[in-house]
Amino acid sequence: MDMDLLECPLCPFSVLKKDNYVLQLHFEQIHTEDSPFRIENDPEPLPPAVVPEKPSPTSSNDGDTPSDLEDENSVLCPEPDCREVILLSDFNTHLDLHAAATLSFDETTGKYHSQPPASSSMQSSSNKHINITLKSGTKAPSFLTRNLGNATPSSPSRRADEDARKLKKKSPKSRGNSTGSEKSTLSRSIAAFNPFTKAHSVRASQNTARLGRAELGPHAWEDRMPKWLHDQLANGPKITIVNRIGRDGRLIKQEHVQNETPGIIPILAQLSALDRTVKQAYYCHPSTLHIGKTPKEGGFCGYRNIQMLISYIQGARAQGLEEFPGRTPGVLKLQDMIERAWDKGINEIGRQQTGGIRDTRKYIGTPEAQALFLSCQIDCAVELFTDSPDGHIEAHEQLLYAIESYFKQAPVRSDGSNVCKTLLPPIYLQQPGHSVTIIGFERRKDGSTNLVVFDPMYQTSPAMHALLGRRNIKTPRPEVLQAYRRGTRQLGKHAAFECLMLTAFPPLFPAWDV
Repeated sequence: MDMDLLECPLCPFSVLKKDNYVLQLHFEQIHTEDSPFRIENDPEPLPPAVVPEKPSPTSSNDGDTPSDLEDENSVLCPEPDCREVILLSDFNTHLDLHAAATLSFDETTGKYHSQPPASSSMQSSSNKHINITLKSGTKAPSFLTRNLGNATPSSPSRRADEDARKLKKKSPKSRGNSTGSEKSTLSRSIAAFNPFTKAHSVRASQNTARLGRAELGPHAWEDRMPKWLHDQLANGPKITIVNRIGRDGRLIKQEHVQNETPGIIPILAQLSALDRTVKQAYYCHPSTLHIGKTPKEGGFCGYRNIQMLISYIQGARAQGLEEFPGRTPGVLKLQDMIERAWDKGINEIGRQQTGGIRDTRKYIGTPEAQALFLSCQIDCAVELFTDSPDGHIEAHEQLLYAIESYFKQAPVRSDGSNVCKTLLPPIYLQQPGHSVTIIGFERRKDGSTNLVVFDPMYQTSPAMHALLGRRNIKTPRPEVLQAYRRGTRQLGKHAAFECLMLTAFPPLFPAWDV
């Protein structure tokens, strides 16, 4: 027997040792009659296991192989331009959001369409429903659990959800989870040592030692990122000039930045107003840009969210404007600013924990974002939300309540609709394994609530681009709005969150009609 392989004891099936969970899934599906993994009454036989496709090492531009990047709780996204390492618990949602980023409207049929993620080997060639549960109770991507003839994103099947619930007691604890919960929690927090932090419920323990992959990602120990990536970041996003006709009939030359999309918030506000399920919605300052990643750059979400907060400062001419002249500073510039903040003694434990971040791909979070803003004399504060010790109040419930309270305290522009248009800054939200920028909040008529976010991992869809600039949308577009919503289904997977808020009073000059 090959020492690098594991063999099924009942049949010739074998897998690599590092894929031992595939063997477990095979055994459950093929050799266990009462397994929740088993598919009953399937008209066509399925392969023994369906797992995330791992790109070939030869396809990597930076010399990293998938095994270098992944661990037992994560997987490399199969999308060729993504290069993100995703928590297995978030894998389904991640692929659905990739599909949502391709959403477009077909004028001939009057319907929306999107392309499933480019992991073709994971897809069935026939139009049928596939119900598969992956390692540790993680469901298969929801584009696999629906009729593949319909590419519109949808939620996972009911059976897959039931399988996950059955396996809940068997699932191992998520990495970094010190509470005993099966939900993932923050592996790194500044709550224990930073005087500007307000903690809700349990405080995270202080860790001043050098951190590793669990906290800083797969490149935790690199001294320098690959030259091709450094050059890509140094050159910045591609900028093109687009000619369009203005309302007065004159030709207007408009700049288009590859990974920046202005004008989304006014469109989302209109879509919330048109959604009959929404009772009340709130949105932050409309100048905030959606800033996404550039191809193959990997996990720079922390920097991209800092950029989105800076875009607010620039657009609203808010506190700290003089620190950010010209274009939004790039990733390498932000790294220099964070290092200089440490030089000033601001959150300097971050340097000890990371070993320095200049010209590396190490993950950053709220400690670095706060250090940067405080070094620029920009008022900000961090709040930590964790599950209560007795389990009665969950972190996502505290988070949603706090964000609604944040928006409610602001002066709003009322136009008679159910949407409150504020001039508040957006909010940096750190969740386990990823961060996003909160730009709004919705309360539904059924009592449920959700955040509205800009996610730097995904580009703006063609369907949203088609709506930009419109001031009088009359038809509901729930398909477009859904990609920006994060509710209990997504947030409830996590046991802790951190928010960074810019606390200076926002400028009160008109912005929504500009």
